[in-house]
Amino acid sequence: MNRKKVLIALENEEFDGISHVYEPYSGYNKHESYQLEMSVHGSTIEVVKVSRGKTFDGKENERYEERKTTIYTGDKAIDFIEKRPYYFSQIRPDLF
Repeated sequence: MNRKKVLIALENEEFDGISHVYEPYSGYNKHESYQLEMSVHGSTIEVVKVSRGKTFDGKENERYEERKTTIYTGDKAIDFIEKRPYYFSQIRPDLF
């Protein structure tokens, strides 16, 4: 992967509109699961980690959902792309 050219393509918004939801996976506790949702907006990559689970309060189960958003730009965005190049390489296969 040519990091410099991928960064230029990202800054030129060539990857804009790419989105993907990664399969859920279980955490240490069988009552919790996690899922990543990725979307590209202009030259930034937004990754949302969704945590779902349930707790027991002594009477009944209470379900919860928490969302944590992380924004990647510049070199951090390139590091993210390097770990998950599949959807980006479909747009610009010449860079990968």
